[in-house]
Parts: sequence; C-alpha cells; structure tokens
Amino acid sequence: MSANKHEKRPGKDMGAYGLRGGRLGRCLALALAAPLALGSATAQPTAPVLPLPPAASPVPPPPPPPVEIAALSADQVQTALKVLAVADQHGLQPKDYLPAGLPQDGALSAAQNEALTEGLLRYAHDVRIGRMDPDKFPELWQVRPAAYDPSADLAKALADGRLQAWLDSLPPRYSGYVALKRGLARYRDIAAKGGWKAIPEGGKLELGSADARVPALRARLAAEDPQVVATGSATFDKPLEEAVIRAQRRYGLKPDGVVGAGTLSYLNQPVGQRVLQIIANMERWRWLPPTMPATRVQVNSGAAIVTLFQDDKPVLSMKAVSGKKGDETPMLVSSIHSVVINPPWNVPTRIANEELWPKERANPGYLERNGYRVIPVAGGQPRLQQASGDSSALGRFKFDFDNPFAVYLHDTPSKGGFDRYARQASHGCVRIEKPRALADALLAGDATWTPEAVDRQLEGDKTVRARLSKQVPVYILYWTAFAGADGQMHFRSDPYNWDRELLQRVGALASGVKA
Repeated sequence: MSANKHEKRPGKDMGAYGLRGGRLGRCLALALAAPLALGSATAQPTAPVLPLPPAASPVPPPPPPPVEIAALSADQVQTALKVLAVADQHGLQPKDYLPAGLPQDGALSAAQNEALTEGLLRYAHDVRIGRMDPDKFPELWQVRPAAYDPSADLAKALADGRLQAWLDSLPPRYSGYVALKRGLARYRDIAAKGGWKAIPEGGKLELGSADARVPALRARLAAEDPQVVATGSATFDKPLEEAVIRAQRRYGLKPDGVVGAGTLSYLNQPVGQRVLQIIANMERWRWLPPTMPATRVQVNSGAAIVTLFQDDKPVLSMKAVSGKKGDETPMLVSSIHSVVINPPWNVPTRIANEELWPKERANPGYLERNGYRVIPVAGGQPRLQQASGDSSALGRFKFDFDNPFAVYLHDTPSKGGFDRYARQASHGCVRIEKPRALADALLAGDATWTPEAVDRQLEGDKTVRARLSKQVPVYILYWTAFAGADGQMHFRSDPYNWDRELLQRVGALASGVKA
C-alpha cells in the first residue's frame, strides 16, 4: 500500500470566525521602498535598452515519493484490531477506524488488510493531533497542532516490528491528559451502572434541614465521592455538609455547604454530559506540542486561573478574571517579553464608543474625573487614554506578549472581581490577582529591576517598560474538565460554549458518541 497523505473523514465546516472590532490592536503597514536616483553631473550616451526575456515560471517541487506501507502480518493485524477496538478509551469512536465485516479469525483479504491499514492511519492522526483540520479552527482557537501525516511512521513501525510501541507513543503524555483518560473510564462506569438521578427542585438544603430530598442528595453525592455513604437519614448532617463543600469545590462554586439553585444545577447535570465534557478537553490536549517549556505562565480561561511553572512544577497560582461571553479570551501561545510598570490604558475604540463616551454624555466631566485624556487623531475620531496610577484600569502592572488580539495580563484596581466564583467578566484581557508576585518572579535575577527598584518605581506614576532578559512562554488554554489535587474530576460550566462547539465540529454529538 502506498500513501502520500491518509484520507480524512468528511466533517462539517462551520466556517472561521473573523477578528472582532477592537480586538486587533496593531495594523500592518506596507513598507514602500523608494527608488534610487542614479545619475552624474556629465551627460553620458544612453545605451540601447534591450527587452528582457519573460521570467520563467517557478517550477513547483516534485511531490514526495509515495510511502510504501507493507501489508500487516497476522500478529500486526491482531495488534491493530486490539488497539482500534478500545479507541473509545481516548474519547474516539472505534467505528471510525475499524472496517466493517472483518472475519473473527483475523485472516484478512488483501482489500481488508488495506482497509485496516487505512483505519490505523486515521487513528494515528486523530489520537496524536485531534480530529479537526488545523486550517479549519475558529479564529479565537490559536492553539493549533502541526499537520501530521502518519504514513511514514506507520511504515517504519511495521518494518521494525514495533507497531504496538508506536501506537502507544501517539497519545499525549501530559499528566492532565492521562488523568482525563482515567476520569473518562470512571464516568463511563458510573453511566453503565445507571448514572445518578436528578434531585428534585425545592428550597435550599443546608445543615439541619429535615427534607425528603436529603436521601436523594446523599445518593447523588455518593455517585462521585467515595467518602459519602449513599444511604442515611433525611436530616442534613455535618458529614453531608462536608460532602457538599467538596462537590462545590470540584465545580468551582462558593464552598458554603448550602445546596441552593446554583449547586443543584451542577449536581443535576447528567453523567453523559460530564463524559462529553471530558472528551472535549482530551481533544484540546492533542493540540499542544509533545512537551511544554519547563518555565511558563499558564492561563486557564475556562476556570479563570493563572499558574507560573518553573522546572515544570507550579510555583505560583492565582485567581484571574478572563473574558466574558462575546469578549472571549482567545486560546494562544506566545512569550512574555516585558513587564510594564505603571501602564496607562489606551482604550480600545469599541470600549470607548460603547461604554465611556456614553458615560461622558450622561455625566459631563466623567472622563476627566476618572483620569482619562482625549487625544486628537488627525482625520479621525479622538481616542482615549487613562493615565497610569492606582485608578488605572490596568493597575500597576501589565505583562506584554505579542499576539494578533492585543490581549495581555494585567493588574486591576477592581479586586472584588476575584471574590466571585464565575470570573469571566473582562473584555478579553486577563486580570490577575497577584501581579506583583508574578512580576517579581519574572524579573528575578535582573540586576536592574530588583524588588527595591520596582518599589521605587511604584512610588510614582511614571511608566517604564522592564524587558525580560529571557522571554517566558505563556499558554492561554481553555480547560473545563481536569483532575484536582484530590484526584477527583473537577468541572466548570463551559462559559464560552466551546466544549459544545468542538464536539459538534468533530462529530461527537451528531454521531452518538459512547457515553
């Protein structure tokens, strides 16, 4: 069998999203080179100008030679069948890879052998980089895998007798992915045992409540939490309150031990929904490179958390406020190159038009009282800039990295936003809870920007840019299902609805994925 590129399954193309107004902070300018004026003081005879022959069209490089893939041996057939049959362990669907009508004894015809090889190629592609073509990602999903054609790798694995080892090497090795794989098996097992029943609606349940719904609450919590006994009295006791608090922490809710409407909504999500959520997050793990830099800043916009890793271990974690629905924080990879101390805020045009100018018209003097100045623009609408200082929307620190959306991490004077448990409220940038701690960590070892030098700079409002001697990679990701330190699966609400969109794009919803 030969293949230049394995055949992809047809998928529904939902189109690409364009960059929204106000997101693209930098325009690209065309650099026009001025022609050189050549001449001398003394006139010289003009030589006749001969016409140049037409330029030859560039010759495209020849296509790569076909990859010859040997037929699978009997042992390799059994290995392939075994691996493809359990593709669902990775959130994939075995029917997408296993040809129909294969004989039970594994004695395949030449055509069946070739069909099974094609299934292996599709599986290898999908389990390594995911089921979406990288050129069909929505604009805000800038974390994208490199294209991958597994033909040559499969041919080599077959020739070397290493098919099983090669297949085992394809899924992501990240602990986050491995934990999701375990979680997928566990929640499918819960589903196979009947899942959990919804708790009837009613008044809030809290410590001391005597309510006929309390036994249903116990049974529901016990389905996920091995510390909970499924049976008990109809009185809401202390162990049950502690179990509710653990559940609220797993869902990113306020851990008050009270089952109100919000907590009840999370508890009543069916187990099949949790299975699909895990599958969507496993798919996103496949978009990442095989390894991430050991030192990096990692943002989870789905949970609104920022973490600094050093030596591949988390050393600093903090709450964040990420973009709200309609102003989603994009998924992207870049590198922080500067810490701006005392940054002014150059207000995006959309925010100025939709929020600030209306406030000025309703309450003249609003802009001046809040530190804004109007900057004239020749031939255009004036723009707004808020002065640096404690009242600046960017606070005292801004962390710059190149990206097409003009988003960044920054301080904020609105500290109360970190007390909320749903923290998707910004215009797309990421507000962080501990900006000084992050600045000190990124500038550590810089002879110029010592902590004392930063302190002196913060005594005034002058803006300075502290460039990092070594840029620090930043990954803005979107996780709504992940394993916590307690080993339990944690879920968030899919605030951007990107789980559902991803599942639709890869066909997991339309084709009835195993739950």
